[in-house]
Amino acid sequence: MRILSARIHSARRDRASGTVSAVVALTALRGGTPVRAFVAVSVPARSAGAAALRTRLLGAAKLGFAARSTPADEAWAA
Repeated sequence: MRILSARIHSARRDRASGTVSAVVALTALRGGTPVRAFVAVSVPARSAGAAALRTRLLGAAKLGFAARSTPADEAWAA
């Protein structure tokens, strides 16, 4: 599986919990066919020594997509 594009939508910061939630639109190439998926993720707003916020959001979305990406589970991908 190869990620072709990733865009962050609807990012919101929750000051009470110290997290940022967002929906990430991914386009991946699986078996020669492009698949579009929308993955909801949440990461810490600040993390000492960690990557930039954008990188952490995209990484969490890619990991979540890969973990749930099975041929039988196509219902959640749009």
